[in-house]
Amino acid sequence: MDSNKTNIFSVTQELAGQRLDNFLIKKLKSLPKSLIYKLVRSGQVRVNKKRTKVSYRILDKDIVRIPPYLIKEETIARKLITDANSYIHYENENFIILDKPYGIAVHSGTNQNVDFLSSLRVSQDNNDLSLVHRLDKNTSGCLVISKNYKTASYLGKCLIQRDVHKKYYALLSGTLENEIIEIESKIEKDITQQKMVINEETGREAYTKITLKKQFQSYCFVEVEIETGRMHQIRIHAASIGHPIAGDNKYGNKKSIDKDKLINLKRLFLHSHYISFYYKQNYEFILDLPEDLKEVLSYLEYTND
Repeated sequence: MDSNKTNIFSVTQELAGQRLDNFLIKKLKSLPKSLIYKLVRSGQVRVNKKRTKVSYRILDKDIVRIPPYLIKEETIARKLITDANSYIHYENENFIILDKPYGIAVHSGTNQNVDFLSSLRVSQDNNDLSLVHRLDKNTSGCLVISKNYKTASYLGKCLIQRDVHKKYYALLSGTLENEIIEIESKIEKDITQQKMVINEETGREAYTKITLKKQFQSYCFVEVEIETGRMHQIRIHAASIGHPIAGDNKYGNKKSIDKDKLINLKRLFLHSHYISFYYKQNYEFILDLPEDLKEVLSYLEYTND
């Protein structure tokens, strides 16, 4: 049914005759119907490379193309709904530790089509599930989900008091000047640029500690610790010292972005591998680096890049 590209559907004679919206609703089961209508009306869905209406009746050999980013999100959401255990690292009566994959937002928002939390609520049949903290859409790793209000309130206070300890693995561009670098630049959101920026006058305080684990010729593999959890904190702090995270199209410069394409990296190299906190007892969780990021490191080892 599908062509070589997973975001392109080739209509067969058996499928011909049905409305475009009904066709897409069946193919993209985890996407809300309202989103599908929005995608068609805004021209993001094309039939034979042309815009069309939701009422269009597809014909034999029509080519239907949807935005490629939807495939990743839709696939994760569908897997989460049908097989949540594949993402659960630990669970008790109060919280869940998830190994979040990259490519899906943790919560719903204006620009989000599907999200991890909503899909998990469906799979667990529990609307009381709530995020204790957040990870960027393209960051993978440890994600804590509370199962009740009491747990959410307690762990939320722990975060504010900086009693939750988080560590990340990241691949930075360039050669690190020192084995340990501490950054305390204040950051804030620039509405015009739609990104975080350094502003020592009006920004919010943020602390990031970068520790070198392995220096390659053009990249450095590091462990990152944060005491504050500002939006895009690690990304903007790394970029501010001239070492943007590999695969970061928002905060990286053109030179680093072009270089990232040569090492088979297909996403942001940032993974939350460690989290610890106290809730009735001490907890510590460690998640291994995902296979796709391990392959990048292996490539760098082999090529000595």
